[in-house]
Amino acid sequence: MGNFEEGDVRNDKIGLVNYVINIVFCGKKPRILRRIASFIFHIELPYLNYPLRMPHPYGIVINSGAILGRNCTIFQGVTVGSKRRGRKCGVPVISDDVVIFPNAVIIGSVSIGEGSTIAPGAVVIDDVPPKSTVVGNPGRVINYN
Repeated sequence: MGNFEEGDVRNDKIGLVNYVINIVFCGKKPRILRRIASFIFHIELPYLNYPLRMPHPYGIVINSGAILGRNCTIFQGVTVGSKRRGRKCGVPVISDDVVIFPNAVIIGSVSIGEGSTIAPGAVVIDDVPPKSTVVGNPGRVINYN
């Protein structure tokens, strides 16, 4: 774990449901296990290289091509999707220690910097610098740490 302040969600222990989801989606497990977990929890996740922290692991959709860093925290209703045409087409790259709060949307070939926070309901369509906070639709950086 990183050196985070007391009360930071990245310090929380993961629950049993989160633990089971990480077992199923980390590494190459049988597709049937992934389908069952996706059906039960209403989530779509790529194969994970590192465990994710999902305090409320329901309604999360992450494109299979998206790249997720270590120690990411993703809340319910988050969408990390690709963009097929136009500016910034591609999939997002999310760095280490990023927190994405409920109902945030990250679209296209954008990079989320290490230690950044995406506020609830934010729509991110541009790159986010490290250790910053993004709010609003469209997302704008309001804080550099």
